[in-house]
Amino acid sequence: MVKLALLGDTYPSQLQANPQAMRDLEVVWVGSSLEAFRAEVPALRPQVLALDFVDLGKVPERLVPELLSLTGAAHAVVSYRLTHHGMLQALTSQRIRFVQGPLPLSLLRTHVHRALEEARQARRQEVPQGPAQTPKPPRFTHEQLGRLLEVVATVKCECPNHLAQLISGLRAFEEYSKDCESRDEKDQRMHALLYRQTAVAREAMEDGLLALLEHENIQL
Repeated sequence: MVKLALLGDTYPSQLQANPQAMRDLEVVWVGSSLEAFRAEVPALRPQVLALDFVDLGKVPERLVPELLSLTGAAHAVVSYRLTHHGMLQALTSQRIRFVQGPLPLSLLRTHVHRALEEARQARRQEVPQGPAQTPKPPRFTHEQLGRLLEVVATVKCECPNHLAQLISGLRAFEEYSKDCESRDEKDQRMHALLYRQTAVAREAMEDGLLALLEHENIQL
């Protein structure tokens, strides 16, 4: 059973009035004091936090991530009366679900289950990551690739030119994907995959170019 901790001014009275609303969730803590939450909830190891605020604009931006980290919870359902777009944008994450409050417990229960289901779907769709490997540094300088772009073949073979162009493009995208802006953790994993795979392709093309230079007796 999923463990849930509730922090909000109305949650204690709501749970007292309707305890059956959370029948398939284990409510390990409910209260309205942030200080008590910080002191008592971490030891209870909830999996989901339900945090109810009146005005998001008065909530420190780091509070929700801090409470997730402090308790070890995987998800937070954050309800509010007054919105704050800066907060919503800053904390966009698969781990944090924002909803307009106040919430009846039956609706809160629905949002908790949706958050858990979306997390399961995201894990199934995650891009698999191979063992982390540091890409080898480029074997050719920009100057060497530039000279190869201008090599005039004695026969109708422009492989050195094409390979130099390919490697130069792969190097550019390798650097781009390494520093590309990510919206969330899933984006970060995708960009890391693109960076690694591009480096692998670049290294393979460099192997081919080295063999070609030796075959054609081209000196750089």
